[in-house]
Amino acid sequence: MKVFFNILAVTLIIMASGCTGNNLMEDPVPGKKIESDFKNTKTIASARQQQLFGIFRENISSEEKAALKYLYAYMPLSDLADYDGRFFLDNVSLAIKARHETAWGKTLPDDFFLRYVLPLRVNNENLDSFRLVYYSEIMQRIKGLSAEDAALEINHWCHEKVTYQPSDSRTSGPLSTILSARGRCGEESVLTVSALRTACLPARQVYAPRWSHTDDNHAWVEVWINGEWKYMGACEPEPCLNRGWFTDAASRSMLIHVKPFGPPSTEKNVISVNRNYSVVNILSSYAPTRKITVRVNLGNSDPANTDVDLRIYNYAEFYPVATMKPGNDGLLSFGTGYGDVMVWAFSAEGYDFRIIRPDEKDTVILTPVKSPPDSGEIKLDITVPDGSAVIPQLPGDVNAINKRRLSVEDSLREERIKTWMSEAEAEEMAEATGADSETVKSLIKKSAGNYSEIAKLLMGFPEIPVNFKLAILEQVSEKDLRDTPAEVFAGHLKYVAPGEECEKYCSREIYLKYILNPRIADELLRDWRKYFAENLSEDFRKNVRKNPESLVEYVNSAILTDNTRNNYGTPLSPQGTHELKVADNHSRNIYFVALCRSAGVPARMGIGTGRPQYFSGGEWNDVYFSGEIRPPGEGILKIENGHKDFVPQYFRHFTIGRYENGRFSTLEYDYDLPVTSLNEALTLPAGKYWLVTGNRTDERHILAQIRFFVINPGETTTIKVVVRGK
Repeated sequence: MKVFFNILAVTLIIMASGCTGNNLMEDPVPGKKIESDFKNTKTIASARQQQLFGIFRENISSEEKAALKYLYAYMPLSDLADYDGRFFLDNVSLAIKARHETAWGKTLPDDFFLRYVLPLRVNNENLDSFRLVYYSEIMQRIKGLSAEDAALEINHWCHEKVTYQPSDSRTSGPLSTILSARGRCGEESVLTVSALRTACLPARQVYAPRWSHTDDNHAWVEVWINGEWKYMGACEPEPCLNRGWFTDAASRSMLIHVKPFGPPSTEKNVISVNRNYSVVNILSSYAPTRKITVRVNLGNSDPANTDVDLRIYNYAEFYPVATMKPGNDGLLSFGTGYGDVMVWAFSAEGYDFRIIRPDEKDTVILTPVKSPPDSGEIKLDITVPDGSAVIPQLPGDVNAINKRRLSVEDSLREERIKTWMSEAEAEEMAEATGADSETVKSLIKKSAGNYSEIAKLLMGFPEIPVNFKLAILEQVSEKDLRDTPAEVFAGHLKYVAPGEECEKYCSREIYLKYILNPRIADELLRDWRKYFAENLSEDFRKNVRKNPESLVEYVNSAILTDNTRNNYGTPLSPQGTHELKVADNHSRNIYFVALCRSAGVPARMGIGTGRPQYFSGGEWNDVYFSGEIRPPGEGILKIENGHKDFVPQYFRHFTIGRYENGRFSTLEYDYDLPVTSLNEALTLPAGKYWLVTGNRTDERHILAQIRFFVINPGETTTIKVVVRGK
């Protein structure tokens, strides 16, 4: 496997075997940057000084202090808001311990330790105490093994715990994934990277944001062994490294990336640098690549405010798999695969785009000053790359031995699953509590290994009526049932605004969905309702009920929005936002909805648009915060099926996007939603839109089409969904 990695000269600590004395900054320039970034974090997190930085006043070693500073310097807002210094120190201490106790850890370059072992966060998962819980078990499992054999053994250990199952977009933490014995590829890879890092094996998640040949994406794992990155399928053990079912799919990709934690990476092919990590394009490690050069005619635009998307057709949209900035001269270059790709430049002045074919070699010139037309269509025939991977054959007995081992591991996992609450036990519990039997059996089955918490809620807390308990459990997602403690549900039930009061101005359905329901977007469920009951006055809540719009001004003044420091996209909890007083836009929106529901005002993230809304005066009202442009009004969109014998599905055959700030953003309706389910009038912000349709005729060819349209204030627009070739 081809590897592109130049070791960064950042050195905070010397921890090699036999070292004595104080920690050193071997390179003063990166050391000064880390110290500066740490101080910057202290400033931004000033509202949680004691919870986060009080730990530095304790008796901790110089190694621990240096490692903590590095971790804090590049920590996203979600971690600063929802965890404390003791949690991070305990995990840092184990990372240092593993480095001392493993043969490979003693010779590991500092940069690899800091970027790929020390961090708890892998991507956008909810952090937990996985390293603390499983450190001893993992270290015992790999005792006496080489680094490569240890990596393979850890993947077998992960397979014993978890198997693949698709789920929603919220990424559960490793402990929750193990508790459920299942996870999608993003969760399996988070678990496997966490397990490898626990053993001081540098590891990172590898991500193909979208495949080119099919509507899907995938994540897997790379581990640093003997001076090079080698890959593996997470929870999918092979007899050796650099093998996986996805090898051929990866060879057809248009972009594959990793996100090294910390200061700007010195790897080749860095496509963007964020506050907490870099994004590195490692496609050339998996697929043939070509170089595309783009020149953006900047005109009067500031290069800092001009961006270029690399977009791939997938899930019936042109999805931005990477966003890059041109240089001051307007130039940028990047590597991609041998398929058609959309390059989209945008700025405050407008946009420009091109579909670039594999045989095009000239510099692509884009002038981002266009505005979307009111009507018209563009037909696009898209070609995706052929597979090119050659997977060496292994001796038959090697594969047979591995298959037998996988079968044993499947059996071990199934034996653990058999210890979960049975249907008969769930029925007995329903009878004992007076709850509906079928409802309880369904909830217990969905809760998987978290059944004991659901049982604890139903059997305990006698002051809460059992039907009220069932009501909240039926509102949340299946994943919520699998990883939410009983106390969190109970807190929401105890402190929710009474239904009889709320139902004076909203229906029972609205009360259950948009007041009682603790699920708002893609955040981890926490007991924010109890927190706000204890930290916000009754007068505050009364004022919100009387005038929900006053809450918009409160949030504007109380919360600083910063979209540069939460790049992983993990939402802050509502109470975390309240304490930190800094949040990205998405977390701020969740906070607003939580405050509304705590006060007894129905609120939600708008269906399709994702914009926060509150219910008042018998209708849903969109919320716009400082700096956001309110559209001139709303219009009605009617969507019709343009076929007689074919029913297009959302995110499979068509999507709708709204134009804002130089690009089209896809409206979020359910995957595979039939167009016939969207035949009711949709109320949407006035503005310019496009309808994207696509038909994958085979694994290499797509018949796509873009159709532009306008929704005017107070008017009805009708569009027909017609998929080419159907």
